[in-house]
Amino acid sequence: MDRDEAIYEDLRLELVRFATAVVGPSDAEDVVSRVVLKVLRRPGGLGGLREPRPYLIRAVINEGRSRLRTRGGETVDALDDIEAESGADGDNRGSLVRLVSFLPARQRAATFLVYWEGHTSASAAELMGCRPGTVRRYLHLAREALKEMIDDED
Repeated sequence: MDRDEAIYEDLRLELVRFATAVVGPSDAEDVVSRVVLKVLRRPGGLGGLREPRPYLIRAVINEGRSRLRTRGGETVDALDDIEAESGADGDNRGSLVRLVSFLPARQRAATFLVYWEGHTSASAAELMGCRPGTVRRYLHLAREALKEMIDDED
């Protein structure tokens, strides 16, 4: 197995899971495939990346946002796959996961990395290619939006 294949095999499931949070389950594999193909076309491919994981996470965010813009908005299909994998039980958790799908892509990405994957804001920022304060801002905006959506449902 060459270096490109090894990197892809090592990161594929994580990237698809992350892409599911960003664009929804119906487009996640397409987004990851497009990102990986673009990198493989570059000299050095995946093996030429100094830090493949953060690079590919950022690329998935960017490709996902592009995909969502062409669809005419930033909302995604309900994140049922993530809900099922997280062992969510009860209506409240399911409703929250559904509401997260209405957040803008970067807020969804930060929410996924911090609350589902357990990253700190610093490690999420490194993966997203921004500052920890920016991740905290995305999380604050996400919490405010979620609070508003919950209040509107009552």
